[in-house]
Amino acid sequence: MIDEIEEFAAEQVYGSLERRYQEGSFSRALWRSMGEMGLLGMTVPPEYGGSGGGPLDLGRAVDAFASASLDMGLTLSWITHLALCVKSIQQFGSEEQKLRYLPRLTSGEWVGAAAVSEPETGAHPAGMRSTAVETPDGFILNGHKMFTTDGPVADLMLVIASTGSAGEDKELSAFLVETTTPGCRSENMDLNFLRTSPHGDTTFEDVMLPPDSLLGARGDGHKAHSRSAFARERSMVLSAFAGYFGAAARLITGSLRAARPGWDLKGGEAASFIHHMSALSVYRRLADEVVEAAFEDPDRWRASMDVLIYMGISYAKWALWLEEFSGKEQVPVRFPLDVILADVKLVLIGEGILMKEGRKRYLQ
Repeated sequence: MIDEIEEFAAEQVYGSLERRYQEGSFSRALWRSMGEMGLLGMTVPPEYGGSGGGPLDLGRAVDAFASASLDMGLTLSWITHLALCVKSIQQFGSEEQKLRYLPRLTSGEWVGAAAVSEPETGAHPAGMRSTAVETPDGFILNGHKMFTTDGPVADLMLVIASTGSAGEDKELSAFLVETTTPGCRSENMDLNFLRTSPHGDTTFEDVMLPPDSLLGARGDGHKAHSRSAFARERSMVLSAFAGYFGAAARLITGSLRAARPGWDLKGGEAASFIHHMSALSVYRRLADEVVEAAFEDPDRWRASMDVLIYMGISYAKWALWLEEFSGKEQVPVRFPLDVILADVKLVLIGEGILMKEGRKRYLQ
């Protein structure tokens, strides 16, 4: 299976990456191919259209795909689709919701997204302003979400909105919203990176939702859905970057050897390079463990938050080192290195999120 993933990623995904990146386009054709290969339904039971397998299989598949394709945008789309949308439906959905949505999502017919982050407050539950007011006919959804991965191309969104209050806290609930529903709109945001994964400025204006659009129990949107979903997403991102950075380092050193025969590093520079590459190998093994914990036992994943903080911040330092090293060694910045250096901004964004968690754990 890994050999097939690497071949597909190298030939079809990497083979079209430069054109798609320049266009800033999401490829439905590649998405359908990923569904046919079973990638979009990994860890989902076959009765719901999935290809089965366990979290370790998924982590290694994501690693291999990112390494061979060098398409962090499409990799992120896959991660978000599976970790935030598909698995949430599998875990919390009714049997009717599973049968209605999962086969379409796992086959690649549909793209799934999650609309959580909002202007100014991000994904913090206390500041969330989107609301879903219950009526005799269901719910009326209003709100504004930002940076919705795949929002402009999504067919189904998992949306977190307030359905009231629970004591001093907001009662947050999760809803499944088909994007053809009147009042649902997601416009493309130009981030200038991750150009093969569209991000949306998403609004909901008096969106009428039927009662069965509620995913799971009312009030479980944050404490059950968001926490477990983001655990899965971040664990998969760790696996993706292990493969992505490894490929980037091989690309740079190969380019240097081709341009300067006999190229080598000495002394402290050699020690630094060896240190970073060996650390990446360790991160790769740790990522497997974190993916397994996030998918199989979210409580154990939360207990291992120290590992996630360490890896996330270390990845950010690794990305900065990679950029510094390529500049110092005067590596020509052309495709695909220009794409890599643009898309590693994702790990710097992740570092900011984990730094906040680290401050809460160690400084406050």
